Amino acid sequence: MKTFLDSTDLLETIVFEAEKNNDAARNVTADLTEAQLNWKPSPEQWSVAQCLEHLAAATRGFDPYFAAALQRAKSKPLTADPPIYKPTKMGNWLARHVAPDSPRKLRSPKRFRPADASAIQGSLQMFLDEQQKFIDFVRECQGIDYNKTRLRSPVTPLVRYSLADAFVITVLHAQRHLAQARRVRETSEFPRT
Repeated sequence: MKTFLDSTDLLETIVFEAEKNNDAARNVTADLTEAQLNWKPSPEQWSVAQCLEHLAAATRGFDPYFAAALQRAKSKPLTADPPIYKPTKMGNWLARHVAPDSPRKLRSPKRFRPADASAIQGSLQMFLDEQQKFIDFVRECQGIDYNKTRLRSPVTPLVRYSLADAFVITVLHAQRHLAQARRVRETSEFPRT
């Protein structure tokens, strides 16, 4: 969270961190077969492919909310300088709970859960495609006040937070599940061949 709070250009920081997440996804999936990508440590735990599919679904779920927020923001006067990130109370709470170092386990909303199947195809590309759309959207937000632009949560419509919060949450959420995918790959029972 400190990275975002200390940033002098939040959008640039978000893009940089999202691109780091892309590299992390490529690294965690490097040289893995589809069978390895779909291997689960236990029936209750997710595979590497499920982690990536979940992230793709969650990012895709924000698309219409991002688009509506940007449309509203562009109808207002543009800012000359990028605003310093000021999280809302709800945004700060959510960011802390989805951060990779949060000890709290959260149940994934049904609409963002990955398939139970053990044959997810193209999980890395699915993730990277959604990440690219996210990065492109963030770049479109130059000149808007992303702290004052609000959007509804795609999970719970009664919850609202800033567009800036949504960006930070998206990046932290990806970091959390990419770390989860890395732990799956590092499990001693993980199939090596």
